[in-house]
Amino acid sequence: MEDGGLPRPPVEGEPVPVLPADVVSRDSGELELVCDIWSADAHVAREHARQAAAIAELARRRSVERDTALGLRGGPGPDSRAMRPAALTDVSDDVVTELALIRNCSEAEAGRLAAESLLLTTTLAATWSELYAGRLTVRKARILLDLLEDADDAVAAGVHARVLPGAEQCPPGRLADRARYHLYRLDAEAKERRRKEAERRADVHVERTADDLGRLVVEGPLPAVHAARDAVDQYARWMRADGDDRPMGVLRSAAALDLILRPWDASRPSVTAQLHIHAALPSLRADAPVGAAPAELDGQWISAAQCRELLAQLAVLGLGSVPTGGAVHVAIDDPATGETLAVATRAALRRAAGRGRRIRRRDRRSSGGCPGRGQEERTHLEGTGGKGGNRRRDGREDGHSGQSGRSRQSGRSRQSG
Repeated sequence: MEDGGLPRPPVEGEPVPVLPADVVSRDSGELELVCDIWSADAHVAREHARQAAAIAELARRRSVERDTALGLRGGPGPDSRAMRPAALTDVSDDVVTELALIRNCSEAEAGRLAAESLLLTTTLAATWSELYAGRLTVRKARILLDLLEDADDAVAAGVHARVLPGAEQCPPGRLADRARYHLYRLDAEAKERRRKEAERRADVHVERTADDLGRLVVEGPLPAVHAARDAVDQYARWMRADGDDRPMGVLRSAAALDLILRPWDASRPSVTAQLHIHAALPSLRADAPVGAAPAELDGQWISAAQCRELLAQLAVLGLGSVPTGGAVHVAIDDPATGETLAVATRAALRRAAGRGRRIRRRDRRSSGGCPGRGQEERTHLEGTGGKGGNRRRDGREDGHSGQSGRSRQSGRSRQSG
């Protein structure tokens, strides 16, 4: 607010926002703006190098010997060990989780950053020096990290000697080509080694895109991937020839999903795909308002309308029956905190409700209304009333707690084996 044309002074403790006009003036000359861009790039690079040095030092203080006292129990499984970067071999498994908590990021991001930091401060120390000096951008440094992460010290030093002198003026794509050329000259087996390592880490994963769509990424040998894409394109063209006038991209997407799911094929034993849906029951009603609470599908948020459409396709929207091989579990959540208190099938909840009525009648007869009596029976009910159920602190049964109900459904669609 203004008083007499003058802005009022900020209240003590109130944050004062900084606006772009406070940093860059409209009266700045173009040369000054160019210098500011260069300076910002150099500062970003230096701060990234500083962060890498700090993370690497923290990781070194969390040596792998700290995990030996725990033995194999509670340690990483075979899949986690196979996907663990070689740079993290000598550090504790807990360092990734600790770094994720420090930075408020995912463990995947924290693990990648920890591996990069250890490489930058050891094998790729020359890259770190150029990064700290501001002569390499973060993107260029990551190009060298990707190519030289499994190279020995002598090969990495040879590549550095050939590509770093002109790296500052070299575009990222050209820098990658130069580094790859010299890497394969100095280490003839590097290409084959990298290919085998990539094949060992190949996987299928889902990436969320805009507007509640997703991307299914299938990694594999390049010839096989190209052949699969060409086959999908051929199927899409046959769909177009049969009169489907949707865009070719949509036809390719539909053809690929149908080839994987094969909903028409009943000649072989069915293979089921499981979807975990967590939705508030009011959002599933046909008369649900436009602003109904969204649902959660395998950890991703989707709109209530999209959830109703999906459950209608799976024939479980009415919760009366489930498809063959499917299952419906009901989760009891605390409406205030969102904490899941119990997860059970509907039959298990009905059994728990019946036991709860009997226990309350027995409590009234045996305790004479005294508080605290009968607590042991109630606690037993809370522990067994639902599959994976959590105990409530107030001693009430989950089946009759009056909490908001949410349905956790496992929808399965018929597919080929």
